[in-house]
Amino acid sequence: MPSLAWSLNGQRASPEALRPLQSVRSGPFLGSETPRMFAGLYDFIVDARLSQSFQVGVSVAGAPPVTAALRQLPPSVPTGLTSAFQLLLASCFHWEEDKTGMAGTSMENILRGFTPDLLLLTGDQVYLDLPALKSMSEQRPVMARKFEADYVRNWFDKSAYYNVIHSAPYACVPDDHDYWNNFPMPAAQLQNTWTAPGREAWGDAARMFYGHFQHVAPTPVGTPIQFDVEPLSFFLLDSRSWRDADFKGTMTPEARETLSAWVSRCIQEKRLGVFVTGQSLLMPKAGNFSRHWGDSTMNNYGDFPFLAGELDRLLRQGGDVLLITGDMHWGRVLRLTPRDALGASANMFEVICSPTSLVTTPVADQMSAVSRFFAQRKNRWYRHHDATIMSGILEVEGTKGPFSVSTLYRHRGNQVGLLSFRRHGDSIEVTPRFFPLVPGTPPNVVAPFVLRHR
Repeated sequence: MPSLAWSLNGQRASPEALRPLQSVRSGPFLGSETPRMFAGLYDFIVDARLSQSFQVGVSVAGAPPVTAALRQLPPSVPTGLTSAFQLLLASCFHWEEDKTGMAGTSMENILRGFTPDLLLLTGDQVYLDLPALKSMSEQRPVMARKFEADYVRNWFDKSAYYNVIHSAPYACVPDDHDYWNNFPMPAAQLQNTWTAPGREAWGDAARMFYGHFQHVAPTPVGTPIQFDVEPLSFFLLDSRSWRDADFKGTMTPEARETLSAWVSRCIQEKRLGVFVTGQSLLMPKAGNFSRHWGDSTMNNYGDFPFLAGELDRLLRQGGDVLLITGDMHWGRVLRLTPRDALGASANMFEVICSPTSLVTTPVADQMSAVSRFFAQRKNRWYRHHDATIMSGILEVEGTKGPFSVSTLYRHRGNQVGLLSFRRHGDSIEVTPRFFPLVPGTPPNVVAPFVLRHR
């Protein structure tokens, strides 16, 4: 590892004050003919007397120093009407459709009115599988260079996703395009996925860069991320990185055990659970052709009844549950209420926020443009779809009974979301806002809902 020196609010920290949690040297993976890339993850003690915001600087021998403004997560959700825990939501960014920097400019406007405490990136932060119909060498160094360029562009090019990603401390979950469409299944438009060696090489390279840029923990990729903002407890499930091709599971055995332990802890400690995934748990099961060649869903996998059953246990024994995801290319807020008497006093809410920049869909986009022309409509979001309305009775495999479901809000177009959490006694009031990514456009404010303990 190169030697590092860190500074905190102008006070230089000695190397002995830093505790290395994880270091990764990817040079051997890339091959000796390429420059070696180094990545490290460190934690360091922040004096509780410091303000919530502080500066950290890193210097590497032979390179100019880099500084960053960091913020601590608040320990708890505040009370009162003037302050809130602000959670920003974003997913699905395709840089080809935002070369003018619309998302970044819009984010600058949003940040003038709101300061998010945390950003959740809920999948497809990069589209490693684009452009389609273009075969790459299956040599890992070639794939790695392409994937690294995709990440660097989205993370550091200030005309692209930069203002969104750097708006707050962030945590991530992946979805398929952080690998390739419908990963780990072969994709008809991606020649590299037609063979087992090709899929293995692509998966290894994509997983490595997901670990470098997105997995914000000193644990192997696929390990769930957990943190508390009392009385909320967050569980971020990576249900993509280790999916198997036999549809047996989306999670590792360790992740299953961790999920059960988290549910039990939330019940025992009276935490309100916030469960984050890259795909909605409530999508209809994909048919046989679609799950192999299109887009499989969570409930196509054998561990879905276990996953849904654990969340149902949390709902019935702990309290209301909040589900957060992206993926769908539209925004929506749902409420689900168990229909049986024992569970009827609890609710499960789902918030979907997607996309930040809609991916190009050949043929479908051209057809949308033709329809728009003949209808003589000036619709900025003519390539987007309206969110599916869900209502009536919903059966969820693995739960103790059906749910009554109602759609509380739908949002169309490129967007980011903001959830404002305020505490009222033992309950949490949540106000969703959906920001159209058009500079100067005000957010759509959704009627608040309340999360309560059992």
